[in-house]
Amino acid sequence: MNSLKNRFEKMGIHIPEILLPAAAEMEKWAVVACDQYSSEKNYWEKTAELVGNEPSTLNLILPECYLEDSDKQERVVRINSMMNRYLDEGIFRKLDRGFVIVDRSTPYVKSRQGMILSVDLEKYSFSKDSKSLIRPTEGTVLDRLPPRIEIRKNAPLDLPHILLLINDSEKSIIEKAFEEGDSFETVYDFDLMQGGGHVRGKLISNESSLERICSAFERLYEKSDMLFAVGDGNHSLATAKEIWEELKKDGAPEDHPARYALVEVENIFNDGIIFEPIHRVLFNIDRKDFFDSMKKEMDCHIEWLDSEVAMKEKVREVSEDHRIGFAHAEGYGYISIKEPEIKLTYEVIQKFIDSYRESHRDVNIDYIHGGKALVDLSFRKGNLGLYLNAIRKSDFFPMIVAGGALPRKTFSIGEAEEKRYYIESRSL
Repeated sequence: MNSLKNRFEKMGIHIPEILLPAAAEMEKWAVVACDQYSSEKNYWEKTAELVGNEPSTLNLILPECYLEDSDKQERVVRINSMMNRYLDEGIFRKLDRGFVIVDRSTPYVKSRQGMILSVDLEKYSFSKDSKSLIRPTEGTVLDRLPPRIEIRKNAPLDLPHILLLINDSEKSIIEKAFEEGDSFETVYDFDLMQGGGHVRGKLISNESSLERICSAFERLYEKSDMLFAVGDGNHSLATAKEIWEELKKDGAPEDHPARYALVEVENIFNDGIIFEPIHRVLFNIDRKDFFDSMKKEMDCHIEWLDSEVAMKEKVREVSEDHRIGFAHAEGYGYISIKEPEIKLTYEVIQKFIDSYRESHRDVNIDYIHGGKALVDLSFRKGNLGLYLNAIRKSDFFPMIVAGGALPRKTFSIGEAEEKRYYIESRSL
């Protein structure tokens, strides 16, 4: 096993001892990633109602909709306290060292397959031009790290919603492991709350199966100097990296548990992976002033349309210009921008938004997963929604290798309810 361990570690992979609840109601234990429904507190209030007083990962995370509340610091203290309480009360059972393969169904896909493992943070850098084995796919917003660091720096548990992608066109790793699925122990199998679908996990701990997985990873590793791309949870992984770097400075041993981060790995070529756009909603904004400023600074055309459907059709048309839809209390339309020097529409519009907000400090922004949520927010007084198209999966890895990290909030894997739910953890 030591030889296998060394081979995995060369590729930045660590075989974890995963913790799962020993006797919790799994439907109440698992809640969606903390960065979802960030402008919809009613979702999280409903989640709290469903959980009640039962053990739940809701008590171990800080949903981002509460980041601006005055009791944020008290919430952080409660989270760390609850983690220790769950450990002391024997809430968890430790699985044999190994990987967990995960099969997730959602309202949109019948099956999305993944594999839970740990990665070595020494093989990861979140700098924009990173050439590390594990690379970010979008810009890291540094001011989003402090609240996450506050939670993790004293946390006894690693509780992830991080998703890494591999570029395995032959489906030789994750999908191949599922072909042996009947021989592996089922460690959970349950419905997810609030329309999240269903999830089933199976443990792979026997050496022969791990050997096959290692050999398949090695073949993929030989093809590129980038093995993993961050698909979701970039800021959570960056937080783990920052904590590990601080611990190293303080003399932590090389095998300290914080050197590793628990993640789910998925194959970009898996049929269940669907790239969704991340839209923008601007709050407290003068729509006319925003459009007038855009016309002054950019070669653009703005046109009103009679429906949401017409707006989406315009955005999805094949065109040499950059197309962005908009939704507002006054109706729908689209923006056409000619900017041949920049290939990615997300970069064009984000650069303008950032510039505009520098001189309009009262304008706030949120990044929205899902067209319905975008429209609901956009038609509220003082709001403007910007609708973007999804990038193509086939372009994804080549773009990262060639140009580094994409602009922040460029893509999303699935709708909000399809995001990873907190289930597994490991000791730190």
